[in-house]
Amino acid sequence: MAPKGRLPLRRRFIAGFLLLAALNSLGLLPGAVLGPMRLAAGSLTALAMAALGLGVDVRALGRVGARVSAAVATSLLILIGISLGLIHLLGVA
Repeated sequence: MAPKGRLPLRRRFIAGFLLLAALNSLGLLPGAVLGPMRLAAGSLTALAMAALGLGVDVRALGRVGARVSAAVATSLLILIGISLGLIHLLGVA
């Protein structure tokens, strides 16, 4: 619960995110700020992905069975294929 008179952290995060996205879209953020922000965004994304991975219970994955594991692996491969195809098609990288 947020202290009296303050928005909860989630709402402040969303408001800040939308504000920065709007400022960036309008070209109002200086280039000197964008580099460190990109580095921070990449680092925090990697940290979040690592935290998600560390939260996986490998024993529980073993209990669900081969069919579920195969379905998950197949869906991930399809998503990777779609992503790589779009990157190539759009010439993003």
